[in-house]
Amino acid sequence: MGAMRIAAAMRGLHYVLHAPQGDTYADLLFTMIERRDSRPPVTYTTFQARDLGGDTADLFKRSVRDAYERFKPDAILVGASCTAELIQDDPGGLARACNLPVPVVAVELPAYQKKENWGAAETFYQLVRAFAGPHVPPPGTPRAPLDRSRRPRANLLGPTALGFRHRDDVREITAVLGRLGIDVHVTAPLGASPADLARLGEADFNILLYPEIAGQAAAWLERNFGQTTVRTVPIGVSATRAFIADVAALAGVDEASLLAEQTSRLPWYSRSVDANYLTGKRVFVFGDATHAIAAARVAAEEL
Repeated sequence: MGAMRIAAAMRGLHYVLHAPQGDTYADLLFTMIERRDSRPPVTYTTFQARDLGGDTADLFKRSVRDAYERFKPDAILVGASCTAELIQDDPGGLARACNLPVPVVAVELPAYQKKENWGAAETFYQLVRAFAGPHVPPPGTPRAPLDRSRRPRANLLGPTALGFRHRDDVREITAVLGRLGIDVHVTAPLGASPADLARLGEADFNILLYPEIAGQAAAWLERNFGQTTVRTVPIGVSATRAFIADVAALAGVDEASLLAEQTSRLPWYSRSVDANYLTGKRVFVFGDATHAIAAARVAAEEL
């Protein structure tokens, strides 16, 4: 599911999943829960019990070729579901043996040992390495100084399909950056293509919106392209103000006018609420990892 969230978020990428009949329920999460207007870009091999007596490897290779011929993607991602792991068919090696005219990226996701966020993080990391890797400057190459002749630009890393408020977050952060005079270079994986991932190294810095999804990829970009990563998650008044200050310092822009504006009603609301209603009360926080931690901080420190 983690890998599928990355594949479904991107453009021009198709995921071929070695999976038995019955492991194809994931379509429901995107068409029913997320209410997508199209199926996720996933092809299943859908082998059955009777196929285990034959060559499931050949079935997988046939599925890869058929998926390419039908969808003509810019790149193909291959992997195995938890059940298909047991037959050890090596999807990566089999897909590369097909000699397709597009890049093939394999992910090994030990579904019996790891969970969804790990799968999403590992998949995004492998895709970033595959497409941005060829553009890594030689070791020892100094990072070029910020080009003052253009607006600073940043990558937004981490939003995915089936993300908890991810599309809203991207819209809001893009608006904040725009008011600071900063352009969004690439948002990934949500809405990005393999060609966009190849351009990640061109940005002046990265903004890590969801550490559980893009932390590993951001660290790789930092090591290989010398990009600084903003790790302050802008959820809540205090965290948003800290985020604006961090981003402005990196971009070399003045944040004073934006910080002086009181556009949020949360500080006023916090002061106006009768303490008997909220003080000392306990609350259950629901959300993904990043939002849950941020909401807990808002409840404890701002409300």
